[in-house]
Amino acid sequence: MNKIPLPRRVARLISRAQSVLADELDAKLAPFDITAAQYVVLSTLHSGRANIAAQICKELSYSPGAMTRMLNRLEQKGMIQKGPSLDSRRTVRLELTEAGQRLFPSLLAASGTVIADYFGTFSTQELETFEALLLKMFAGK
Repeated sequence: MNKIPLPRRVARLISRAQSVLADELDAKLAPFDITAAQYVVLSTLHSGRANIAAQICKELSYSPGAMTRMLNRLEQKGMIQKGPSLDSRRTVRLELTEAGQRLFPSLLAASGTVIADYFGTFSTQELETFEALLLKMFAGK
């Protein structure tokens, strides 16, 4: 029987970790009627890392079509609002609504619980090493 090469095993574990964390976050956010994917968009807007759909697509590696559908759902839920961009009439600026801003601390707390559950057993040094290794993996990409 051939042993699976180490890089493949690590890649599978990374994929599994992402999936498990997303599933856990979905469960914690369910009472708020927000999915993990929607939370990531809300978090991106809340932090100011992006405020137009194209920026969010790039930040999160989403397709424009999937992003449009997600933004429409978040708008229907009253979590975000769209408005004109100051830079271009063709660009739509996104921001959290008052309801989205009020709800966000609860979403952040739910996310923090999931993070603590999975990363709480790591020491600061282990987390710093893990972060450095992930950054190394993406360096130059």
